[in-house]
Amino acid sequence: MRKPRAPQTPIDSKRLRKWVREFAGYRQAVTQASIEDWLEQFESDDKDLAARILDAVDYYGADRIAAGFRTGLASLPGWDANPKKRTGRWRFVAFSGSTGQSGEAMVHQFRLANSLDGKVDDEMFIHRSEIVGEKLTAEDTVVMLDDLTATGTQVCEVWKVHFAELVAGVGHVYLMVVAAGKGARKLIKQETDLRLVPAREFDDRDRLFEDDCAHFTAAEKACLLKYAKVADHKQPKGFGECGYLLVFQHRCPNNSVPILHESHKSWEGLFPRHD
Repeated sequence: MRKPRAPQTPIDSKRLRKWVREFAGYRQAVTQASIEDWLEQFESDDKDLAARILDAVDYYGADRIAAGFRTGLASLPGWDANPKKRTGRWRFVAFSGSTGQSGEAMVHQFRLANSLDGKVDDEMFIHRSEIVGEKLTAEDTVVMLDDLTATGTQVCEVWKVHFAELVAGVGHVYLMVVAAGKGARKLIKQETDLRLVPAREFDDRDRLFEDDCAHFTAAEKACLLKYAKVADHKQPKGFGECGYLLVFQHRCPNNSVPILHESHKSWEGLFPRHD
């Protein structure tokens, strides 16, 4: 998470405009009015704390996602922007259990980021069902794309059900993500043949309710947890109890605290996950 402003920093028009600029491009427009409405859900004495949560949101817009994917691809051995200099064949596929999930959105972002969106590049981008037909060998590489693996648990499940048999015999298989949580790399290495390539790795300092998160006091965390239970009484710390303040422009992950994304009659998140 990012370092928030100091307590009692005025919630003035300048600060509101900064948030609007910062969160521009989210799938549902974040406006000054929607920010003010979100803040109004907090009691008067807690609005300063809520504002500091917005300061601390780690927002990934298109440019930041693209930068991570460019760096990630450039780091892979055997890759070169010049097709004649690449080692073996390269194939890229969305790491998703079903259609319409985040992996497909990341494939589009990845192509744009690395200037691989031309027709000449189409053969490298395939669907999961096409992997076997490609007849890839030990000289070839498959790169799977997604936005986040928080714990690695879901990655391992999707791998076993959808990918393990399909890539048997392929020389190099990577999972490239924008962000990965603490422990994900170790679990993925133990349970799969994937090599994780994250642009950013989160640790306990990025988890709002952990002691290692130094940006908020224990009392402030307890106060925020009270609101989080209103937003989602079953998972007030987010899925997997990750407690992230992470938001991607295409969707806020459910591993983030629910005050950011849950929307129902008792709470309206600033970054709803569904239209």
